Order: sequence, then C-alpha cells, then structure tokens
Amino acid sequence: MKLRSLPCYCATLRQAARSATTLYESVLADSGLHVTQHTALQVLDGAPNLTTTELADAIGIDQTTATRTLALIKKSRLVASAPGSDRRERRWVLTPAGETMVRKMRPAWAAAQQAFEKQVGRAQAAALKDAAYLAAAKLAAN
Repeated sequence: MKLRSLPCYCATLRQAARSATTLYESVLADSGLHVTQHTALQVLDGAPNLTTTELADAIGIDQTTATRTLALIKKSRLVASAPGSDRRERRWVLTPAGETMVRKMRPAWAAAQQAFEKQVGRAQAAALKDAAYLAAAKLAAN
C-alpha cells in the first residue's frame, strides 16, 4: 500500500517518525541497541550525571519510558546509576563500555544521517529538524 498524505499534523509527524526510525534502526541493528537507547547514550555522553527526569525532559519522553530505557541499557552495562540528592533520585553516567559503544556507533550514525539527507534532501532535512524541534519545544512549554 502506498503512503498517504494525512489531514492531521500528529498522524503526519508519526508517519515521518516511523519512517526515520526504520532507517536508523537498520543502522543500529548490529549493535543490539534501539534508537531510543542510543539517543539516551548520546545525551549522557554530552551531559553526564543527569537524573532520570532530566534525561526524560532532554529527550522529550515520559519518565516511565526513560526509566525503562535506562534499565535496559543498565542491564547491558552501558550506563551506571549513582544516588542523587535524596534516596529516590538516581544520576546516570556512561560506563567505559557505554563510552566505547557511543564511539563505535558514531560512523554508523553519521552514515544514517547522510542517508536521511540523501533521501530527503540536505536543506529539507535541516529545515525539518529545525521545524520539528521548534514544534516540540513550543508544545512542551504548554
């Protein structure tokens, strides 16, 4: 069946997200990671010691999803947690294995970025990224 243009912003954004996820998941297939897990590793690589809530906010996911994602990558020994300012709070950092995984995945991730730009067009891809971030930021502010 051919993809259809839908009348709803949400449905159209979800179509685009599913298509992009398929592309990136194919690149990550050999690593055993899903896009959501890789994104969490990338964020923690750039901003270590985030709480679960801070990570969820940075990515734009709910805390339950962040907790589940962190549990999976902790099980793979890619992240470790440490107590935060109170006993319920956890702070997250990459383990040496997590740092290695992020470093190892950079070329594949760059290839996925280039494939996306090639299929969508470089200018259109950049405009889409900017527009999607702007929409997410404005909608999250409400």
